[in-house]
Amino acid sequence: MNRILQNTAMLLASGIVALVAGEIVVRLFVPVRNVGPTFSSYHPYYGKVLKRSFSCTRIAPEFTMQFTTNSYGHRGPEPKAFPSHPILFLGDSFTSGYGVNDGEEFPALVSTELERRNDSTRIPVVNAGSGNTGNGYWLRFLKSEGPRYDPRLVVLGFCENDFFDNVNEGVYTLDASGKLKEDSTVHFQEDARKLQDIIEAVPGLAYSYLVGLARQAYADRGTPDTDPAADGGKDSTLPGDELTYRLVSEVLALCNQRSWPAVVLAIDTAGARLERLRSLCAGYRVPVLVPPSKADRPELYYAVDGHWNAAGHRVVKDMLLDFVERDSLLSL
Repeated sequence: MNRILQNTAMLLASGIVALVAGEIVVRLFVPVRNVGPTFSSYHPYYGKVLKRSFSCTRIAPEFTMQFTTNSYGHRGPEPKAFPSHPILFLGDSFTSGYGVNDGEEFPALVSTELERRNDSTRIPVVNAGSGNTGNGYWLRFLKSEGPRYDPRLVVLGFCENDFFDNVNEGVYTLDASGKLKEDSTVHFQEDARKLQDIIEAVPGLAYSYLVGLARQAYADRGTPDTDPAADGGKDSTLPGDELTYRLVSEVLALCNQRSWPAVVLAIDTAGARLERLRSLCAGYRVPVLVPPSKADRPELYYAVDGHWNAAGHRVVKDMLLDFVERDSLLSL
């Protein structure tokens, strides 16, 4: 019995030493994109949602950011009352503001500037962006929450990785006739979120670089090239393209039906895909704004991470405010 106990203790000690050594090696020599608690939790309808009344620090090689949500599960400060008739932002990590501190993301900058310009009439702003989500999230959110918010403007942050996310989530598919089908039994985030809950139940473990590296490897699994040019030329398409265009069309049709003005931000989207998106939006008379690309304005992006830095968010804020003022949407 004593020998068994000794062997067990030695095994545990060896494991701890190996983990500590691995943690040190990773911290010193391996770039890890994300270190810190996750921002979201599992949701049976949306797949995942941002945690409510949550705040954490996230560490990356190029930045350290503070990320805070309010009691509605949206990034931003707690509103004094329910944000009825807001400017509603939907999108992924670019919209939620991954890479910049609270208040530096472009929806927050728009809110601050509108408040400065319109002291007597406060215009609510809701940032419902959530990282690593596709356009199916837009559709579900607007169907479920849209009538409650009754947005005066919907800002749709479209990003090229939506083509992959829509296929990966599997919530929506196209049948043989091209009709959109929704599968309510798909729970694509459930298993990953259960493991996440276990990790975050251990104090400090979420800030392990080893855990961050494992999460990075899991997130990168099976990620295909989203560039059509890599699959046969600039005019070719990938499997997720038609599904993505159909989802965007459904969202625009819903906004049109509900009389919710909309604008699309075409982020990191170019070539034939951008032209197809422009054509689709034109059919619903929805403007498309194209932020500067990384190739054109590299100083607006993190060199490795690829998201906008604080300067990039300021540029997008100015684009949106110019659009809002030009179209007199503040009076709606």
